[in-house]
Amino acid sequence: IITLSDHIAQKIKNYYGREAEVIYPPLDIKKFFFDAKIKPENYYLAAGRLMHYKNFHIIVEAFNRLGWPLKIVGLGPEFGPLKRMSRPNIEFLSFVKNDDQLRQIYARAKAFIFPSAEDFGLVMAEAQACGAPVVALAAGGALEIVRDGETGLFFPRPKAIDLIEALNKFNQIQFNRKLVGSSVKKFAKEEFKKRLQKILKMYYNIKI
Repeated sequence: IITLSDHIAQKIKNYYGREAEVIYPPLDIKKFFFDAKIKPENYYLAAGRLMHYKNFHIIVEAFNRLGWPLKIVGLGPEFGPLKRMSRPNIEFLSFVKNDDQLRQIYARAKAFIFPSAEDFGLVMAEAQACGAPVVALAAGGALEIVRDGETGLFFPRPKAIDLIEALNKFNQIQFNRKLVGSSVKKFAKEEFKKRLQKILKMYYNIKI
């Protein structure tokens, strides 16, 4: 069995009693990379499919209270409800024309917010590749992507009050954005290819 994170490998072990090999999803570091010429601006960022289980409502609730600038990139069933509950400090970017524009949006964000427990969470790796620290729920794939206090911060529960506390702590820390950008090299496409080749050769004697 091959899976995409240690988080899911543990579930496979718990439910099926089987060991699983982990191959992280490939991050395109030619599209998403740190550029020292792009300076962070005064906004926070969230991105992804706007589904209820992804907890975007927690982000909106937190930033409604804080009044800080927030950009949300994405579409989905929750777009309307989220927009209706949002205050003017929250901007919805429902359409981003290409990866270069998205890279610049990542790179200019003070921090990327990720409030759900995902199998992996590739958008977190993309954001970090561009130098943006991540403030994430301490669950799921985030535990394999974010290094607490070094490339981002964790908050313990999917609640607005916990996110607010983490954001206030975040503003007291000076993150090295270049280090944040280099922290995700283990997710690069070439590493994905090497890992897949190793597993295929190990178990099936297949060379690709």
